Amino acid sequence: MPKVFIMGGMGHIGGVILDLLTRSHPEVEVRVLARDQDKADKVTSKYPRAQCVIGDFASLDLIEMTCRGADIVINAGPDITHDDTLKAVLQGLQHREGGSGAKKPYLIHTSGAEQLVSMLDTAVHRVTAKLVLSAAPQVKVAILAPAGVKGISPSVCHPLPITMPAILQCVRAFKSPFMICEGENAVGMIHVLDLARMYTVLVDDNAYYFGSATDTPYRRDWMAGLAPLLEKHGVVESGCTVKSVTAAEVARRVLFGDDYDPDAPPPPLDSWATHITHGLGANLRVRGSKMRKLGWEPEHLSYFETMDEVIPAYLEREKETAAK
Repeated sequence: MPKVFIMGGMGHIGGVILDLLTRSHPEVEVRVLARDQDKADKVTSKYPRAQCVIGDFASLDLIEMTCRGADIVINAGPDITHDDTLKAVLQGLQHREGGSGAKKPYLIHTSGAEQLVSMLDTAVHRVTAKLVLSAAPQVKVAILAPAGVKGISPSVCHPLPITMPAILQCVRAFKSPFMICEGENAVGMIHVLDLARMYTVLVDDNAYYFGSATDTPYRRDWMAGLAPLLEKHGVVESGCTVKSVTAAEVARRVLFGDDYDPDAPPPPLDSWATHITHGLGANLRVRGSKMRKLGWEPEHLSYFETMDEVIPAYLEREKETAAK
Protein backbone atom coordinates (compact mmCIF):
# COMPACT_ATOMS: atom_id res chain seq x y z
CA MET A 1 0.00 0.00 0.00
CA PRO A 2 1.58 3.35 -1.05
CA LYS A 3 2.13 5.74 1.86
CA VAL A 4 1.59 9.47 1.28
CA PHE A 5 2.43 12.24 3.75
CA ILE A 6 0.72 15.59 3.07
CA MET A 7 2.11 18.79 4.57
CA GLY A 8 -0.21 21.79 4.34
CA GLY A 9 -3.22 19.48 4.10
CA MET A 10 -5.42 22.00 5.95
CA GLY A 11 -4.84 24.72 3.36
CA HIS A 12 -6.74 25.79 0.26
CA ILE A 13 -4.61 23.64 -2.06
CA GLY A 14 -3.61 20.88 0.34
CA GLY A 15 -7.20 20.36 1.45
CA VAL A 16 -8.38 19.44 -2.03
CA ILE A 17 -5.36 17.14 -2.56
CA LEU A 18 -6.33 15.34 0.66
CA ASP A 19 -9.95 15.13 -0.50
CA LEU A 20 -9.02 13.78 -3.92
CA LEU A 21 -6.59 11.16 -2.59
CA THR A 22 -8.91 9.81 0.10
CA ARG A 23 -11.96 9.66 -2.17
CA SER A 24 -10.38 8.44 -5.40
CA HIS A 25 -7.49 6.27 -4.17
CA PRO A 26 -8.60 3.93 -1.38
CA GLU A 27 -5.41 1.92 -1.85
CA VAL A 28 -3.30 4.85 -0.57
CA GLU A 29 -2.43 5.27 3.12
CA VAL A 30 -2.62 9.02 3.82
CA ARG A 31 -0.98 10.86 6.69
CA VAL A 32 -1.54 14.58 7.26
CA LEU A 33 0.42 17.09 9.32
CA ALA A 34 -2.05 18.81 11.69
CA ARG A 35 -1.11 21.78 13.87
CA ASP A 36 -3.21 20.65 16.85
CA GLN A 37 -5.74 18.05 17.95
CA ASP A 38 -8.71 20.23 17.03
CA LYS A 39 -7.58 20.41 13.39
CA ALA A 40 -6.74 16.70 13.43
CA ASP A 41 -10.27 15.92 14.63
CA LYS A 42 -11.73 17.98 11.77
CA VAL A 43 -9.72 15.97 9.27
CA THR A 44 -10.49 12.52 10.68
CA SER A 45 -14.19 13.27 11.11
CA LYS A 46 -14.43 14.07 7.39
CA TYR A 47 -11.85 11.54 6.22
CA PRO A 48 -11.83 8.55 8.62
CA ARG A 49 -9.10 6.77 6.64
CA ALA A 50 -6.65 9.66 7.08
CA GLN A 51 -4.11 9.54 9.89
CA CYS A 52 -2.95 12.80 11.48
CA VAL A 53 0.49 13.63 12.79
CA ILE A 54 0.30 16.45 15.36
CA GLY A 55 2.90 19.14 14.70
CA ASP A 56 3.76 22.11 12.52
CA PHE A 57 6.50 23.16 10.11
CA ALA A 58 8.84 23.77 13.05
CA SER A 59 8.52 20.14 14.25
CA LEU A 60 11.66 19.09 12.38
CA ASP A 61 12.35 15.76 14.11
CA LEU A 62 8.72 14.70 13.73
CA ILE A 63 8.68 15.63 10.04
CA GLU A 64 11.94 13.79 9.34
CA MET A 65 10.69 10.68 11.13
CA THR A 66 7.35 10.71 9.28
CA CYS A 67 9.07 11.18 5.91
CA ARG A 68 11.24 8.14 6.64
CA GLY A 69 8.05 6.06 6.54
CA ALA A 70 6.56 7.68 3.42
CA ASP A 71 6.74 6.71 -0.25
CA ILE A 72 5.49 10.11 -1.41
CA VAL A 73 5.61 13.47 0.37
CA ILE A 74 3.40 16.29 -0.92
CA ASN A 75 4.30 19.73 0.40
CA ALA A 76 1.32 22.02 -0.18
CA GLY A 77 2.32 24.45 2.56
CA PRO A 78 4.33 27.67 2.32
CA ASP A 79 7.75 27.14 0.78
CA ILE A 80 9.65 30.37 1.47
CA THR A 81 11.11 30.86 4.98
CA HIS A 82 10.79 27.11 5.65
CA ASP A 83 14.10 25.81 4.31
CA ASP A 84 14.85 23.95 7.56
CA THR A 85 11.53 22.14 7.17
CA LEU A 86 12.40 21.04 3.65
CA LYS A 87 15.84 19.90 4.80
CA ALA A 88 14.10 17.68 7.36
CA VAL A 89 11.80 16.32 4.62
CA LEU A 90 14.75 15.51 2.35
CA GLN A 91 16.76 14.00 5.21
CA GLY A 92 13.86 11.70 5.99
CA LEU A 93 13.28 10.66 2.38
CA GLN A 94 16.98 10.07 1.74
CA HIS A 95 17.14 7.74 4.76
CA ARG A 96 13.78 6.14 4.18
CA GLU A 97 12.78 2.85 5.79
CA GLY A 98 13.64 -0.07 3.55
CA GLY A 99 17.18 1.00 2.68
CA SER A 100 18.76 1.00 -0.77
CA GLY A 101 16.53 -1.78 -2.06
CA ALA A 102 13.33 0.19 -1.60
CA LYS A 103 11.63 2.08 -4.41
CA LYS A 104 12.97 5.60 -4.78
CA PRO A 105 10.93 8.12 -2.70
CA TYR A 106 9.09 11.01 -4.34
CA LEU A 107 8.66 14.65 -3.27
CA ILE A 108 6.02 16.84 -4.93
CA HIS A 109 6.72 20.39 -3.81
CA THR A 110 4.40 23.37 -4.27
CA SER A 111 6.12 26.63 -5.15
CA GLY A 112 5.01 29.94 -6.69
CA ALA A 113 5.21 30.94 -10.33
CA GLU A 114 5.66 34.67 -9.98
CA GLN A 115 9.39 34.65 -9.31
CA LEU A 116 10.57 31.67 -11.35
CA VAL A 117 10.64 33.15 -14.83
CA SER A 118 14.13 34.64 -14.56
CA MET A 119 15.48 31.73 -12.48
CA LEU A 120 17.83 34.16 -10.71
CA ASP A 121 19.15 33.05 -7.33
CA THR A 122 17.79 36.29 -5.86
CA ALA A 123 14.20 35.39 -6.78
CA VAL A 124 11.85 34.69 -3.87
CA HIS A 125 11.20 31.00 -4.53
CA ARG A 126 14.48 30.14 -6.27
CA VAL A 127 16.62 29.37 -3.21
CA THR A 128 14.03 26.92 -1.91
CA ALA A 129 13.57 25.39 -5.36
CA LYS A 130 17.33 24.74 -5.66
CA LEU A 131 17.27 23.07 -2.25
CA VAL A 132 14.45 20.76 -3.34
CA LEU A 133 16.08 19.91 -6.68
CA SER A 134 19.39 19.17 -4.95
CA ALA A 135 17.81 15.97 -3.59
CA ALA A 136 17.84 14.38 -7.06
CA PRO A 137 18.72 11.69 -7.99
CA GLN A 138 18.35 10.12 -4.52
CA VAL A 139 14.78 11.49 -4.40
CA LYS A 140 12.40 11.90 -7.32
CA VAL A 141 11.30 15.53 -7.34
CA ALA A 142 8.58 17.55 -9.05
CA ILE A 143 7.90 21.22 -8.35
CA LEU A 144 4.41 22.46 -9.11
CA ALA A 145 4.24 26.25 -9.46
CA PRO A 146 0.74 27.72 -9.89
CA ALA A 147 0.29 31.45 -10.53
CA GLY A 148 -3.23 32.48 -9.48
CA VAL A 149 -5.42 29.87 -7.76
CA LYS A 150 -9.22 30.32 -7.82
CA GLY A 151 -12.30 28.48 -6.62
CA ILE A 152 -13.71 26.88 -3.49
CA SER A 153 -11.78 24.00 -1.95
CA PRO A 154 -13.16 21.16 0.23
CA SER A 155 -10.45 22.04 2.79
CA VAL A 156 -11.66 21.64 6.37
CA CYS A 157 -9.97 24.90 7.41
CA HIS A 158 -9.32 27.11 4.38
CA PRO A 159 -11.90 26.58 1.62
CA LEU A 160 -11.40 30.04 0.05
CA PRO A 161 -8.44 31.46 -1.90
CA ILE A 162 -5.86 33.03 0.41
CA THR A 163 -5.86 36.26 -1.60
CA MET A 164 -9.60 36.87 -1.14
CA PRO A 165 -9.38 38.77 2.19
CA ALA A 166 -6.69 41.11 0.87
CA ILE A 167 -8.53 41.84 -2.37
CA LEU A 168 -11.83 42.61 -0.64
CA GLN A 169 -10.09 44.67 2.03
CA CYS A 170 -8.54 46.82 -0.69
CA VAL A 171 -11.85 47.10 -2.59
CA ARG A 172 -13.57 48.30 0.58
CA ALA A 173 -10.79 50.75 1.39
CA PHE A 174 -10.79 52.21 -2.14
CA LYS A 175 -14.61 51.94 -2.25
CA SER A 176 -14.29 50.57 -5.78
CA PRO A 177 -12.55 47.90 -7.81
CA PHE A 178 -8.91 48.86 -8.40
CA MET A 179 -5.95 48.23 -10.67
CA ILE A 180 -2.29 49.04 -10.19
CA CYS A 181 -1.28 51.79 -12.64
CA GLU A 182 -2.95 51.01 -15.99
CA GLY A 183 -3.83 47.42 -15.11
CA GLU A 184 -1.99 46.02 -18.14
CA ASN A 185 -0.75 42.87 -16.39
CA ALA A 186 -2.33 39.45 -16.94
CA VAL A 187 -2.30 36.38 -14.72
CA GLY A 188 -2.44 32.67 -15.50
CA MET A 189 -5.30 31.29 -13.39
CA ILE A 190 -6.21 27.76 -12.39
CA HIS A 191 -9.11 26.35 -10.39
CA VAL A 192 -7.96 24.65 -7.20
CA LEU A 193 -9.80 21.44 -8.24
CA ASP A 194 -7.88 21.33 -11.54
CA LEU A 195 -4.64 22.04 -9.70
CA ALA A 196 -5.22 19.13 -7.32
CA ARG A 197 -5.63 16.74 -10.25
CA MET A 198 -2.13 17.70 -11.39
CA TYR A 199 -0.68 16.08 -8.29
CA THR A 200 -2.28 12.75 -9.18
CA VAL A 201 -0.83 12.61 -12.70
CA LEU A 202 2.71 13.79 -12.04
CA VAL A 203 5.41 11.34 -13.08
CA ASP A 204 8.91 10.85 -11.69
CA ASP A 205 10.49 13.79 -13.48
CA ASN A 206 12.87 16.20 -11.75
CA ALA A 207 11.35 19.36 -13.18
CA TYR A 208 9.09 22.36 -12.75
CA TYR A 209 5.43 22.01 -13.69
CA PHE A 210 3.62 25.31 -14.06
CA GLY A 211 -0.01 25.24 -12.98
CA SER A 212 -2.23 27.29 -15.28
CA ALA A 213 -5.43 26.66 -17.19
CA THR A 214 -5.93 30.00 -18.92
CA ASP A 215 -4.91 33.62 -18.83
CA THR A 216 -7.40 35.99 -17.28
CA PRO A 217 -7.96 39.26 -19.12
CA TYR A 218 -5.66 42.14 -18.36
CA ARG A 219 -6.10 43.20 -14.75
CA ARG A 220 -8.10 46.28 -15.73
CA ASP A 221 -10.59 44.08 -17.63
CA TRP A 222 -10.51 41.53 -14.80
CA MET A 223 -11.54 44.20 -12.29
CA ALA A 224 -14.13 45.62 -14.69
CA GLY A 225 -15.66 42.15 -14.97
CA LEU A 226 -15.52 41.74 -11.22
CA ALA A 227 -17.31 45.05 -10.54
CA PRO A 228 -20.88 43.75 -11.22
CA LEU A 229 -20.28 40.83 -8.83
CA LEU A 230 -18.97 43.18 -6.13
CA GLU A 231 -22.08 45.33 -6.58
CA LYS A 232 -24.36 42.28 -6.61
CA HIS A 233 -23.06 41.11 -3.23
CA GLY A 234 -23.00 44.56 -1.64
CA VAL A 235 -19.24 45.03 -1.40
CA VAL A 236 -19.29 48.31 -3.37
CA GLU A 237 -21.98 50.78 -4.38
CA SER A 238 -23.70 50.60 -7.75
CA GLY A 239 -22.06 52.41 -10.65
CA CYS A 240 -18.50 52.47 -9.31
CA THR A 241 -15.62 52.42 -11.78
CA VAL A 242 -12.21 50.78 -11.65
CA LYS A 243 -9.74 53.06 -9.88
CA SER A 244 -6.08 53.35 -10.89
CA VAL A 245 -3.78 53.30 -7.83
CA THR A 246 -0.10 52.79 -7.04
CA ALA A 247 1.47 49.60 -5.73
CA ALA A 248 2.37 51.37 -2.48
CA GLU A 249 -1.29 52.35 -1.93
CA VAL A 250 -2.39 48.74 -2.42
CA ALA A 251 0.30 47.37 -0.09
CA ARG A 252 -0.72 49.82 2.68
CA ARG A 253 -4.38 48.86 2.35
CA VAL A 254 -3.61 45.14 2.31
CA LEU A 255 -1.87 45.68 5.62
CA PHE A 256 -4.14 48.23 7.29
CA GLY A 257 -7.39 48.54 5.30
CA ASP A 258 -9.11 51.86 6.06
CA ASP A 259 -6.76 52.53 8.98
CA TYR A 260 -3.70 53.19 6.87
CA ASP A 261 -1.40 56.20 7.03
CA PRO A 262 -0.92 57.59 3.49
CA ASP A 263 2.42 59.09 4.52
CA ALA A 264 3.78 55.91 6.09
CA PRO A 265 6.48 53.96 4.21
CA PRO A 266 5.31 50.90 2.25
CA PRO A 267 5.46 47.52 4.03
CA PRO A 268 8.80 45.64 3.93
CA LEU A 269 9.67 43.84 0.70
CA ASP A 270 9.45 40.41 2.35
CA SER A 271 6.03 41.06 3.94
CA TRP A 272 2.80 39.27 3.04
CA ALA A 273 1.28 42.61 1.97
CA THR A 274 4.06 43.18 -0.54
CA HIS A 275 3.80 39.64 -1.93
CA ILE A 276 0.05 40.08 -2.46
CA THR A 277 0.59 43.45 -4.11
CA HIS A 278 3.22 41.97 -6.41
CA GLY A 279 0.74 39.31 -7.49
CA LEU A 280 -1.89 41.95 -8.24
CA GLY A 281 0.45 44.15 -10.26
CA ALA A 282 2.87 41.82 -12.06
CA ASN A 283 2.53 39.72 -15.18
CA LEU A 284 2.13 36.08 -14.08
CA ARG A 285 1.62 34.44 -17.45
CA VAL A 286 2.44 30.74 -17.42
CA ARG A 287 1.34 27.68 -19.39
CA GLY A 288 0.70 24.17 -18.08
CA SER A 289 2.19 22.63 -21.23
CA LYS A 290 4.10 19.81 -19.48
CA MET A 291 0.99 18.77 -17.58
CA ARG A 292 -1.01 18.61 -20.81
CA LYS A 293 1.60 16.25 -22.25
CA LEU A 294 0.86 13.96 -19.30
CA GLY A 295 -2.85 13.92 -20.18
CA TRP A 296 -4.07 16.61 -17.80
CA GLU A 297 -6.66 19.10 -19.03
CA PRO A 298 -8.47 21.81 -17.02
CA GLU A 299 -12.20 21.46 -16.42
CA HIS A 300 -12.98 24.79 -14.72
CA LEU A 301 -12.23 27.76 -17.00
CA SER A 302 -14.60 30.59 -16.06
CA TYR A 303 -13.03 32.91 -13.50
CA PHE A 304 -16.12 35.06 -12.99
CA GLU A 305 -18.43 32.09 -12.35
CA THR A 306 -15.96 31.03 -9.67
CA MET A 307 -15.95 34.47 -8.07
CA ASP A 308 -19.75 34.52 -7.97
CA GLU A 309 -19.40 31.54 -5.61
CA VAL A 310 -16.33 32.72 -3.70
CA ILE A 311 -17.47 36.26 -2.80
CA PRO A 312 -20.72 35.30 -0.99
CA ALA A 313 -18.95 32.34 0.67
CA TYR A 314 -16.28 34.69 2.00
CA LEU A 315 -18.85 37.25 3.20
CA GLU A 316 -20.76 34.50 5.02
CA ARG A 317 -17.60 33.28 6.77
CA GLU A 318 -16.85 36.88 7.69
CA LYS A 319 -20.24 37.19 9.39
CA GLU A 320 -19.75 33.90 11.23
CA THR A 321 -16.34 35.02 12.49
CA ALA A 322 -17.69 38.40 13.65
CA ALA A 323 -20.53 36.68 15.53
CA LYS A 324 -18.18 34.52 17.60
